[in-house]
Amino acid sequence: MARPATEELRRRNRSALLDQLHRHGPQTRAELTEALGLNRSTIGALAADLSQSGHIRETTGRSTGSAGRPSTLVECVAEAAQVAAVEIRSGLARLSVVGLGGAVLERAEAPLEADIEPLEAAATVAHLLDGAGVADAVAAVPGLVEGPIVAYSSELGWADRDFGTDLLKATGRHWRMVDTATAAAVGEWSRGDAGGSANLLYLHGGRGLTAGVIVDGRPRCGSSIALGHLVVAPEGAECRCGLRGCLEVEMGASRFAEAVETTTVAAWMGDSVARQTVRRSGECLGRALGAVVTATNPDEILFGGWLRELYLASAATVRSSLAATTLPQLRARLRLRTPALGAEGPLIGAAETGFEALIDDMR
Repeated sequence: MARPATEELRRRNRSALLDQLHRHGPQTRAELTEALGLNRSTIGALAADLSQSGHIRETTGRSTGSAGRPSTLVECVAEAAQVAAVEIRSGLARLSVVGLGGAVLERAEAPLEADIEPLEAAATVAHLLDGAGVADAVAAVPGLVEGPIVAYSSELGWADRDFGTDLLKATGRHWRMVDTATAAAVGEWSRGDAGGSANLLYLHGGRGLTAGVIVDGRPRCGSSIALGHLVVAPEGAECRCGLRGCLEVEMGASRFAEAVETTTVAAWMGDSVARQTVRRSGECLGRALGAVVTATNPDEILFGGWLRELYLASAATVRSSLAATTLPQLRARLRLRTPALGAEGPLIGAAETGFEALIDDMR
């Protein structure tokens, strides 16, 4: 009988091997040996365990370039574990069923009424899921999310709502909850091209504005940053949250959510009103980012949702305003850009949140 410490080490190594294949795709045993720092016999034993459990398989892989036989690859079995990832946003619910290794096995979406009630949104999710046999389920919701609670969502008009329980009642299963911005940050870090950033800030533009943070390669614990409710003009217009001069109201987030392309294209074409709108919004955004960068010190900032179009139209203004409110030492290595995954980032990140938990459970 294996000693407890030996079995614990074996479980951790098995989890590490599966995580390596899930995140980086099919590899040879030699590549796994190098990536994980384990010897060949250990890799062989772990692969045999995971093959027996149905999580991985070996296939004829890439050619060696010589007359010899192609190398054998180890790969995940997508059907061995599946995660349901759902994104709720204003007017739309989207579902992806993702298999081990990252393959999307099923997609579905359904319209949502404006200002939809949480119970109705949960019922729509249940209809999309339609009894799919998944190992885990994760919902990405815009706003501040604390465990199963949507503490505040400008986009959906929800406050202090236990949406996790709503989903449980509607679907008969427990759900993990994550805010949309953090889900997108996880997606970009794990499946996009931001894996080299230790500290990543993802800005999400919907009917509200939030920011998700990756710190040392891990999502920041707790809810996202309420970017839209940073006060950039203390004597400014009243926001629906009760404060004055919030970034959301000063930028006109609701207007941009509806017509960002129209406004930015008009600005490119020389429309003076559109240019002024874009310039003022870029100034406000850069000013708010100064405070966030000072607090979080990211390596990289990604502009997602409609903020992508706004940033592309006002990059110089955003950078100038950010520079005026941030220490030069903090912005010296800071990169600002748009996401690689685009609109798929939140769903991909929600799925990865589920797989991280599933693979961690093997340890």
